[in-house]
Order: sequence, then structure tokens, then C-alpha cells
Amino acid sequence: MDLSRVEELIELMRESGVTQLSLELPDFKVSISRGPEGTRVRSQVEAETSAEAEEEQAAAPAEAERAGLPVVSPVVGIFHNGGMLDPREIVREGDRVREGQLIAAIEAMKVPNELRAPVTGVVSRLLVEDGAAVEYGQTLLLIEPEEGGGEIDEESTIGLA
Repeated sequence: MDLSRVEELIELMRESGVTQLSLELPDFKVSISRGPEGTRVRSQVEAETSAEAEEEQAAAPAEAERAGLPVVSPVVGIFHNGGMLDPREIVREGDRVREGQLIAAIEAMKVPNELRAPVTGVVSRLLVEDGAAVEYGQTLLLIEPEEGGGEIDEESTIGLA
């Protein structure tokens, strides 16, 4: 798919008021989203073969294990770093978090779904921007557990992949 086709899709989105579009075919994938006012448009075009896709999927779990425990979205909604109440403490890479600490919220149908740190540790990677739309099961951030930071039991796996 060439860039002019992507630009056509963006223009159609502006005209129709659509805020998010994803198109996936065997040889490429296009995901386009725009903010509520339509002032900022982001597009991502990925051309990949099926062999490259399989290779990436095989490498992803190994990379995630090195980077820490994944915290995933329990619902489809809008990611709010630090929760939805003001004042809020934004979580950044390198920040130390305590087990049970509020780290984010996912807003779904105007209802906040709080995400709390499953373990004590350091945020090793933040994968989603504040205010971004997220999908169910999408990895939001990674936490590198501290030594002796506590075992993970069944109840603390909410929000974990």
C-alpha cells in the first residue's frame, strides 16, 4: 500500500468523523487514530510478511520476560496514567511502585477501572501514552519486581498478562 492510499483513508476519516480505523491484510497492516477534535492524526503503516510476523511473535515473550511483568488492560477504553482523580501522580519509566499502588485507570463508558501495581518494583517500560485508546489485553507497562518484593498470588494477577 502506498502513502497516497493512507492519505486518502485519513481524509475519509476527517470527512466522516471516524476516530479510529484498522485494516489488516496478509501483506500489510494500517492503524489510524485521531484525537477528539481531529487536530492530531497519527498513522502507522506496517508492511510485513508472514515469516516476519511469526519471528516477531516468537521474540516478544522473551523480551517481555527480560523487561518485567506486563500490566495489561482489563477492558477496552481510554488509558489514564496515574488514575482519573486530580491531583494524580503520573507514572514514568524508572519510578518505584508499591504493591497495591494506583498506577493507572482505564475509562470505559465514563467508568474508571483502576489498575494497581501487582508487585513492588520499578516501572521498566511505559508502552501507552496518557489519553490513548487501549484494547482488552493490551500491555500498558512493564514492572521489574524487586528482590523479596513478594510472591504473586491468584488475587494479584488482575491486570497481568
